[in-house]
Amino acid sequence: MRPLVPFLCLVLVAVVVSCGNGSVVPSDKADFRLESLDGRQMGPPDFPDKTVVVDFWATWCVPCRAQASILEDLHQEYSDRDDIQFLAVDVAEERETVEAFLKQNPIPYPVLLDSDDEVSVALGLMALPTLMVRNADGKVVYFEAGVVGKDRLKSLLE
Repeated sequence: MRPLVPFLCLVLVAVVVSCGNGSVVPSDKADFRLESLDGRQMGPPDFPDKTVVVDFWATWCVPCRAQASILEDLHQEYSDRDDIQFLAVDVAEERETVEAFLKQNPIPYPVLLDSDDEVSVALGLMALPTLMVRNADGKVVYFEAGVVGKDRLKSLLE
């Protein structure tokens, strides 16, 4: 029972935080680049003139799986649009852990590694999943912990 307590606290924090309207972080903090699973350095600034949806997640995070499913549906739905880019940022895990997880649970867009937690700390992540949306002008217009529903995400992308 004891190992379950920290997880339940994290879920509670994510639910409470997700009840807000979304906070905003300074856009310069969103100008990060991380190594992707294929070895490239990339991040939101590499997609100028595009809306960039960034999902911060971890393999152990159950709510992150729900968010990933919603994002995967939207990624498919918006696949014909070239003005939206999806990125997944794994937080504080080793490459091998992420690769093993993705063999069973593939993500159809680039997965970046924040293994040392540097970016997530700089952005002030409080819980997982956390979603960040950066508009085509480079401004962070949404930054929120918790699972974000499909309808809310669509409204951010329109």
